[in-house]
Amino acid sequence: MSEISDQNKANTVKFFMEVFNEGDVGLVADLLSPDYKYNGQPSSVAGNQAWVQALRSEFPGLQFTIEAILAEDNLVALRWRMTAPAHGSTPGGYVTATNILSFIGGQALTNDQTPQTPAWNPLP
Repeated sequence: MSEISDQNKANTVKFFMEVFNEGDVGLVADLLSPDYKYNGQPSSVAGNQAWVQALRSEFPGLQFTIEAILAEDNLVALRWRMTAPAHGSTPGGYVTATNILSFIGGQALTNDQTPQTPAWNPLP
């Protein structure tokens, strides 16, 4: 793996672990390009910050894990799982998806996710 691959992989892990798990939305501006696109659509830094905050508010205790990650130069692919414990009347559950990100200058430029809307799976 190249130094670029290592850095892009590290930035991907940092984004998903620190932004989602710890709520550090300040990192979003550092790790997403101003031209960032999610599934081909422009997606602003402010919009991503608000989305993460809303998600963490709706699902307290949300935990993001990376099941597999690969990097090659400016591309990073990962399979992830996001688990939310039961909260009030909301039962616990999880979603999984696969993303392929492209990077420029250490920032994510594109992020293509499959499935686009992951299915909610109840926890046993």
